[in-house]
Amino acid sequence: MTDLVLVDPEGLEPRYPSHSQFYTDWQAIEKPTPAAAPSSDALAAVTDDAELQEAVVDINLPEAGYRAARSRYDEFLADGIGTYNDTRDDMAAAVDRPVGAVSRLSPYLAAGMIGIREVWADATHQYETASSDAARQNIDKFRYELSWREQHYHLLYNNPELPTENYKTVPNPIAWRNDPTEFEAWQRGETGYPLVDAGMRQLDREGNIHNRPRQNVASFLTKHLLVDWRKGAAYFADKLVDHDPANNSANWQWIASTGTDTVDVRIFDPVAQMAKYDDNAVYVTEYVPELRGVEPEKIVDWPNLSAGKREELAPEYSEPIVDRDRAYERAQRVFEEALGRR
Repeated sequence: MTDLVLVDPEGLEPRYPSHSQFYTDWQAIEKPTPAAAPSSDALAAVTDDAELQEAVVDINLPEAGYRAARSRYDEFLADGIGTYNDTRDDMAAAVDRPVGAVSRLSPYLAAGMIGIREVWADATHQYETASSDAARQNIDKFRYELSWREQHYHLLYNNPELPTENYKTVPNPIAWRNDPTEFEAWQRGETGYPLVDAGMRQLDREGNIHNRPRQNVASFLTKHLLVDWRKGAAYFADKLVDHDPANNSANWQWIASTGTDTVDVRIFDPVAQMAKYDDNAVYVTEYVPELRGVEPEKIVDWPNLSAGKREELAPEYSEPIVDRDRAYERAQRVFEEALGRR
């Protein structure tokens, strides 16, 4: 376990009221340096002429192995980490230069193809040698994001039931609807909410989702559709090339308001989120071709347009499966009832 993290979970508290308090304690502990590479004569001489069967998948998997991971990280260190905080939520940048705006290291970290000590050490070196305060702030944001990964591993270590049981105890059961038709529409990326559908289609095409739409698709499922977070987490586990049990379960619970989020009921509005992070619809139209040629402001406002207008603009694209305002209000009511406030 300690090889997967920078700080041994035994060295910190088993529970924290917020990530900021976890981060304060975690940051105060010195991080170990990467182990030296073994010499060639220290390795076992193993030969096997058998050919490995190639996995049959319908997506373009990233190149595997340490060299590929190291190459990707070097590219990010050279042209990305110094602007990371400025570009990490820029959805157009994520399409134009997917390695640079973000690191795209998660599949390699999840599979152990590159070690967290190495990633931390190189990011810290960049931080300490940065030529400006702006670059240092951007680099520190990347290091801060690694602390979320750490907390997720600590959560799983201290709560082995995290992938299946609510972390947060609430007075009343959450009234999940679990409508199978709506769940299937979400899986296909046919909800009629452009940002949500783009995220789900990116998942289907690439086995990956950018973090911003990843949060939105999870929020839409658990809040607007009221589908149990465990169903979403299981679907992600099947589809993600960067699936990690600690990150997957902790992130889904955070979004579903059953985890460590300090906001009791957080609901992402996919319309407002698209207006903020993809107002020119660059990301959405990359993955939802039915909307290409439609004015970006119309795509952003899609769930609010009249049915007739939607039919006129993009007759092949899905109608919204739930009303934006009513679904939001329903989710607020359901979670407040679970919290015993109604």
